[in-house]
Amino acid sequence: MRRLVWFGCFAYFMVGLATVVFGALMPELLREYGRSYSGGGQLVFGQFAGFFLGVLLAPLSSMRIGEQWTIRLGMLALVMAHAFLFSQPGWMVVLALAVLNGFGFGMTQTAIGTLILERAGHAGAVLMSRLEVAFGLGALFMPLAAGFLIAKHQWNGAFGIVMLLAALNFMLWIRKLPSHSSEPMEETRHHPQNHHDTSKAKHAKPFSKLVIFIVFVFLYVGIETSAINFMPSIFVQHLKQGTSEATVSVTVFWMAMVIGRVFTGYAAEKISYFRFLFISASGAILFLVGMTVVKGAALSFILVFMLGLCLSGIFAIWIVFANRLFPGNTKQITSILIASGGVGGAVLPLLVGWSLDQFQATSTIWLISAFALMLPVCLLLIRRFYRTEFNSQH
Repeated sequence: MRRLVWFGCFAYFMVGLATVVFGALMPELLREYGRSYSGGGQLVFGQFAGFFLGVLLAPLSSMRIGEQWTIRLGMLALVMAHAFLFSQPGWMVVLALAVLNGFGFGMTQTAIGTLILERAGHAGAVLMSRLEVAFGLGALFMPLAAGFLIAKHQWNGAFGIVMLLAALNFMLWIRKLPSHSSEPMEETRHHPQNHHDTSKAKHAKPFSKLVIFIVFVFLYVGIETSAINFMPSIFVQHLKQGTSEATVSVTVFWMAMVIGRVFTGYAAEKISYFRFLFISASGAILFLVGMTVVKGAALSFILVFMLGLCLSGIFAIWIVFANRLFPGNTKQITSILIASGGVGGAVLPLLVGWSLDQFQATSTIWLISAFALMLPVCLLLIRRFYRTEFNSQH
């Protein structure tokens, strides 16, 4: 199992690189191809379309050709996409390759996450948080590498980095994995919290409350994606900072995300999944509202860091929490939730971008805060529904 987790973390690091590579290179790509920001929107949408397709096809592919072949297929798509991108093809080909890139990391992320959740037992929260740490490191590393390569006038080298890591991952996953864990992990010991969640799930009607889980992850990924893409613009408008200084806010945000994810699994197991999620969502609201009031740059960076800490563990724990309440449906639940998050990551940033164009940054922060306010509401609804069903059985 340890080998599987290390392979999974290395793959998630590569997925983190592939996910943000277009964003990291966006100014250079648009300049190189003579395109406006609408061209950048086409790239983002194409990548989202591919991601959505890869996530939805991952469970079907796993049932037809097996989990490992599904993972290899996703990685092969990434190798092909970035090999062609490295050669700097025409713009229409770049758009098609953005779709293939999204398909590759969407399928890889879903298949590996599902595989590890199915084999993790009661260590799901800890192991998923490790995968998210690896993803965060990749997402943090790519903008730094892209900036260095752009300064050297070798920006297409960023695609080469993803291509090489995808090829290396493909070779690692060629080796057959054991059918079950032969290396017991300390974290797989029984936890009372997880037993309590599973007991509830046995009495809950499958899928009857799934819509709340979908809405929650739709909102969360939309909020995270909006923060990543528009935090510099908010700093420029709200604090009157220069572009280079404002860009540091994204680095601070990702640093907090990585640090928070290191402790996510252990914290959630300690205080229960529900409490962890509720505290995290409430903290995110608090720090977002704080940003509407604060005008100083130093304090604003602190608020961004705290926001990143609060958001860092929500996605991984939400996936594990959902699988506890819908036992026996790991492939379907994981795929549905990741796909829903992808839709949120495409839709909500459109609203946030529109808000920045039409109103001031303060109004946009309030809009994001309103989205965040719905997160604890979803949690309270889930607790109410499952508590009612649980009590009715006794």
